[in-house]
Amino acid sequence: MAIHKTAQESDAIIKELRLKLGPKSKTMKDEYLIQFLVARSWSVSGAKNQIEKTLEWREKHKVNEHPVATGENKLPLLYPIRGYNSIPDGNLEAAPGLSESVLRINKYMGGSCLHKTDKNGCPIYIERLGYHAAKEIAKYTTVEEVSNYHIGCNEFLNRVIMEDCSRVANKTINHETVIFDCTGMGWHQLHMPALHYLRAISDADQNYYPETLSRLFLVNAPSSFVFVWKIVKAWLDPGTIDKIKILGSDYKEELLQYIPAENLPSFLGGECTCAHMPGGCVPSQMLKNIPSLVPQSHNEKVSTPYNTDIMQKGTSYED
Repeated sequence: MAIHKTAQESDAIIKELRLKLGPKSKTMKDEYLIQFLVARSWSVSGAKNQIEKTLEWREKHKVNEHPVATGENKLPLLYPIRGYNSIPDGNLEAAPGLSESVLRINKYMGGSCLHKTDKNGCPIYIERLGYHAAKEIAKYTTVEEVSNYHIGCNEFLNRVIMEDCSRVANKTINHETVIFDCTGMGWHQLHMPALHYLRAISDADQNYYPETLSRLFLVNAPSSFVFVWKIVKAWLDPGTIDKIKILGSDYKEELLQYIPAENLPSFLGGECTCAHMPGGCVPSQMLKNIPSLVPQSHNEKVSTPYNTDIMQKGTSYED
């Protein structure tokens, strides 16, 4: 259960946390500190410890220097996007600069897209979870590749898309709404090695990107999902579990409480089709609404999302 604080109480706790962190907190917005405080149930010592571990992790892995696609640098996207002001709608492509590992990972995914915003102005991430080739993901990719890809997507979300949404909403946006469509899910996907990949991702999110989830909807969840949920639930913080809603086929009204119909794909009960883009709202190689992406010689075989030269240039990359 989330612990709520008055504005006066939260201001006092934030001030105390800044004093404990010292000079390193000067560049941190109050909203960022609150994310860690909420994740640690407003414990100053808990939030301080998690922030310091996050800073160490970001420095060790040079996450602050991770390149992200912008409208200016024209780096290739790591996944499809729809409906944001600062960067044009686009799909994942076998473009120069993108690593071969990203294309290989997506070959076995059911399809995903960062798709417009909910009623609070938060970006919406949609994934066709039920069409993932779970066994192939575990067999033909590595945890390192999947984790690096996820970090790249997180950095793009936080540093580009959420900044875009904040400008439009005229307030700080630091949460996303997630929809996992479980259509097509069966026992063949309940593959423990693949679930360990999911754990690596969820651990990174909870440790280093706390409280960025607004809510998560699992729709069209089959009865077999109960088995998966028992496993996954044990990996999640109580605060994350509170934000998850597991829904069967009767989910339309629930989604429309939080998402405008014009921003919700028609296959999820909304009005959007994104007819202007190949693959519509959520391009999927598995569903064959877009062609298969074949790596080229310019897609380097490395575990990072972008080729080595782009990763080395980092945030200073200019096209």
